Amino acid sequence: MAESSNQYDAALGGNVELPKEVDFAAFTEWRKEEICHMMQNMASTTHQRKLMHQSLPLHMRRRAMSYDSRRLPRRFRTVHLAQFSKSGVSEKKKRPSRKFRRKPHNLLQEYERRKRAFVWLETHVWHAKRFHMVPRWGYKIALRPCQKGYRSSYRATSRHCLLHDVSYEGCVEVRGDEKTLQDGLRRLCSEKVGLTMAAKAFTKGNRASYVWLYEDGAYPYRCLGRAQFVWRAGGAKDNSRQRTVWIFAHPCFYRKLVEQLVQVFQLKNALRETNASLEDITRNPAEIRFPRYTSGTGTVEVVELKDTLNRFHLTGPLTQAVIAKALRVYKPPGHVDTAYWEVTKDLTSPGELSPGEVIALLVEDPRINRPKKRTKALPTTVPARYNFTSVEQEVSTRGPLTSVSPLWCETVRKRVTGEMQTMHQLNQLRTVETLVPGEPCASERFLQPVPILLLQSPGSQDADYKRLGYGSGWDVIVPAGYGLPVWQSLVLWGAKVAGQLELDMIALESGYDRRYVPDTELGCAEARIASEQNLTRYFNRPHNKRVNYTKLAIASPFRCPWSQLVHEWSSKRATEGNNSVSPDEGQLFVLRDQEALAKLRLALVRKFNVHSIGLPAQALVPLLLTLKTRGNPGDNALICLPKREDFRANKTNRSTEQHGPVYTEPLRTDPHAPERKALRAQHLRTLKRLRGRRVRDKKRRQRANPGVLVRIAKPTTGTLVKEQLQRMADLWVPARPATVRNQCTRECFGYVTQGGFSLSEGKVTGLGYVTARGLEKLFKICTKGTLKVLVRGTRSRGYRFASIRLAQ
Repeated sequence: MAESSNQYDAALGGNVELPKEVDFAAFTEWRKEEICHMMQNMASTTHQRKLMHQSLPLHMRRRAMSYDSRRLPRRFRTVHLAQFSKSGVSEKKKRPSRKFRRKPHNLLQEYERRKRAFVWLETHVWHAKRFHMVPRWGYKIALRPCQKGYRSSYRATSRHCLLHDVSYEGCVEVRGDEKTLQDGLRRLCSEKVGLTMAAKAFTKGNRASYVWLYEDGAYPYRCLGRAQFVWRAGGAKDNSRQRTVWIFAHPCFYRKLVEQLVQVFQLKNALRETNASLEDITRNPAEIRFPRYTSGTGTVEVVELKDTLNRFHLTGPLTQAVIAKALRVYKPPGHVDTAYWEVTKDLTSPGELSPGEVIALLVEDPRINRPKKRTKALPTTVPARYNFTSVEQEVSTRGPLTSVSPLWCETVRKRVTGEMQTMHQLNQLRTVETLVPGEPCASERFLQPVPILLLQSPGSQDADYKRLGYGSGWDVIVPAGYGLPVWQSLVLWGAKVAGQLELDMIALESGYDRRYVPDTELGCAEARIASEQNLTRYFNRPHNKRVNYTKLAIASPFRCPWSQLVHEWSSKRATEGNNSVSPDEGQLFVLRDQEALAKLRLALVRKFNVHSIGLPAQALVPLLLTLKTRGNPGDNALICLPKREDFRANKTNRSTEQHGPVYTEPLRTDPHAPERKALRAQHLRTLKRLRGRRVRDKKRRQRANPGVLVRIAKPTTGTLVKEQLQRMADLWVPARPATVRNQCTRECFGYVTQGGFSLSEGKVTGLGYVTARGLEKLFKICTKGTLKVLVRGTRSRGYRFASIRLAQ
């Protein structure tokens, strides 16, 4: 028998002699309870603590077993599903494959679901694949292309054709007695601004135009916006006094326009039996396709045609060539007069026509007149018999039926939309009737024609202001259902598509503000959205990476506080002893009086006394600014009054060929910095104390229930954090600055709403507005030569000179 081995036991210490053999019976008796408990757990699956997938050996466990039963062995799946069904956790289903999700019927269901929140235009699916889409005004709008588009869009407007879908602008149809319509529509316009909707130049129906709309009797305050209108043209034998006019309004003030029409003509909802207040009668159930409002005598009726017409805006010299190639004229016997279009379609630019021309066409289905690949449309050579020497000879060929269109008839529009063949049906006909792919089939000749309406946009009419004819084009009005076919045809014939940002480029290049007019509904809404986005982007940065605008002496970097600016300039006039301040002290308006603007243009060239014009104190004067030196101030830049030393510094810089600023704002101290630091430290201490309280509460509950898993309570500091953010935001960028006029060492009397580099002029330009009193003071400072102002960006301390012109 071998000798016993000595081993060291750390628990006992020293040498311990181990037995040579084990008594199995005694060992089993000692471990009897443990073995019984183990056998019971192996035999029963209902009382075990662990789940089935947790009871498997380590080498058989998988990470996905908790939610995918197929990862378990087959004999354990039933128990696993029973356990999960008791806990109420449903088994995760596999996401359908992309092939299944992209089936036509599934796509349509998905589109219908996504269209519940925002209205989709007919070209939405085309845009969504190529543009960045954003929610605007209750629609999904294309913001900018996924590819580079700024310079190419400018080339399209100056040399080719730029296309934009403006179908989000709603149409309001007003029909009734001509005299009643003219009297009512005059109340929403003003003859001081220009020709109204009741002018004889437009009531014939052969010209369309734009007009500034105001609330009833509120001119010059409470401007709604700029809207396009066109009267329905009657035939040569139509002597009826019943007329119809279409008004295209932006969705920002579309509802207010309907309310004003209801109020002016004293209308009520035609589908309601009882009269109601103004707020009630302008609300309609969702199932009503064409809401109608009629007067008590039935002489005037207003019909909302919103989202029932497609409207495409084309800009550029090749616009007529694109339309002529994409929309081939259908020539039935005696429907519409197409002779005038045949004469004018080969002109080199739409700007050669008379402003606001209206041409009605009946065209073939655009799907049968497409090139096989994208082709640039060019004007054909003008025949010798059409080689006119003046535009007057072209206008003389215009017939009386040129503007008469069946598109005005509601029954025709419904029939055209309802009888339209889908692309699937057309492809089936081509498959059956055509042997060679791509060749026309016999059924294409029997497709219904499409009535469209062309409205000409004149573009620039002043060669001294901008290049003559720049921005001219056509508006194509298409019935519902044919929006995407017409759109695709225009694109295939060479039109470049633009988004909302490209429209801002056109506005800057043409010198005409379209979106940020301070006294309109659209301008206020766009300024508010831009301010919120900039503030969010600003406060998302760490506090040590933010621009300190207090040190730069910028009171409002993300918005233009027009009301406060006008009030400060008007209130100073009142304190000087003049008590003739208007009662509308808190209101403002953009100066659009044509007589006052004409006198002001003469005053800018020193041919008229600006003080004799009598500009109202609440007026904002639109200006086009051009920087004389380098620098790009950007949006929301300050327009300030210069001083004598600034002119001397500018003269010195020009003589020494320096391009720096004429004056630099001194760097200021931030009085709110210590307060922000103290508030930040106190807020962090408060959050730490509250978290410590929650941790102690969790430990206390865990000690009371030792076998239960206790989690820390969720924080309830949402209100506290929001209040802290608001306090810190007020200390960084005050919502109501103490002063706007004297926020810096140079008096501020205006703002640049949109600025950037102009490709047409090769200089940095900007569109802005200044107060009338500030402009009068500028005339006192600049006694000789041209008027100059100082412009400073919100992120710079340098002032630079800029020349000014009245914006159109």
